[in-house]
Amino acid sequence: MFHIKSAGLFTAAILATSVAIGFVGCDTTPRNQREAIIEYQTGDYSVAAQMLKANIDKKDENFVLNNVRFGTAAIASGDLPGAEESFMRAYEVMNGVKTNDGGRTMGAAIVFEGIKVWKGEPFERAMTHYYLGMIFLLKNDYNNARAAFQNSLFKVREYANVDDPQHYSEAESNFALGYFGVGFCDLRMGKTDLAQANFKKCAEINPGLKQLCDDVQKPSMNTLIFVDAFMGPRKQGKGWYNEESAFGPTPAEMGPIPPVYATCDGQAINDPHIPYNTVDTLAMAQQQKWQDIDTLKKVKAVLGTGMMAAGAGMGAYGASRHDEGMMWAGLGTALVGAAVSASSTSDLRSWEMLPRVVYIIPAAIPPGQHTIMVQAGNGQSAPLQTTVHPRSPSQPSDNVYYFRLR
Repeated sequence: MFHIKSAGLFTAAILATSVAIGFVGCDTTPRNQREAIIEYQTGDYSVAAQMLKANIDKKDENFVLNNVRFGTAAIASGDLPGAEESFMRAYEVMNGVKTNDGGRTMGAAIVFEGIKVWKGEPFERAMTHYYLGMIFLLKNDYNNARAAFQNSLFKVREYANVDDPQHYSEAESNFALGYFGVGFCDLRMGKTDLAQANFKKCAEINPGLKQLCDDVQKPSMNTLIFVDAFMGPRKQGKGWYNEESAFGPTPAEMGPIPPVYATCDGQAINDPHIPYNTVDTLAMAQQQKWQDIDTLKKVKAVLGTGMMAAGAGMGAYGASRHDEGMMWAGLGTALVGAAVSASSTSDLRSWEMLPRVVYIIPAAIPPGQHTIMVQAGNGQSAPLQTTVHPRSPSQPSDNVYYFRLR
């Protein structure tokens, strides 16, 4: 009777372990933040910002993520000061060289990657700099805007082999949006030669943006409209224990980027045949150079699975032989294997509020009171009533606007 009971306990323990492992890698985003993200995705930006603001001061591993989430909602809701402060705080930590040094990184390697301070994938870091640059342009602060756009052009890693993250070369950024931003700021700061060099680089990366670069250099251009549209990539787990991660959906799954239409007082102010889309985050998320690679999790997953299988076999053999010592030794091995496999789960945190595309529309609008609207795909903005100012030697600033389309 004693051995039957022990064998039953052994079986129950193995089943409990398997069930527990099944929950590894689930969404770790707190419920209130998930609800805020849903509010944002449905277009209620003010409510989303209010819900997310409660977390931006917490000094934990999600400090950067909490701040970029709030910043995204804040700028969409019109809270420019709040967005600037939040993105700046995220920027400072994101660019810290020792943020994840020492014990925190070691703990992440041995226990769980999620205890690291989230700094984002390279493409998420580039987009953080875009937001800062765009916010400074909204304030006509070309000097700080240029610095932010310039910082989006950090070198990225070209890996020789996806399974060999130790060997890579440094490659120049192909973030066309960053080169455009730097070039535009150079233009407004009177650095014509630098502007031309950056516009040329932008068009080399994305030939479709040559017209955008040409249009902003026209003397009559006095308005620049930024449009964030649609939803960007989400990180999802792969494998038995989510030991790998992948971003989705792919551009092919979502289809081509639709053209953007902008109107002023009901009249078109841009040619919809010109591709003013400067970046596709779905495509960036699929490119190896815009991701961080870590194969350690795969090794732990394989090792842990082997230990679980060996432990289960040892325990079953011990139970059949009425060898209680071997049975419990097998259980111990299985539990250790389960722990190792559980620790292999990927860090599935991501900035799920990014847009898929950033449109930039240059326009020449007569000074005075106007109503501006933008549309792309099924998304349409609310009317924006604004006073457009002329550009002149006495008024060199641009009229810069921001829209967020679902």
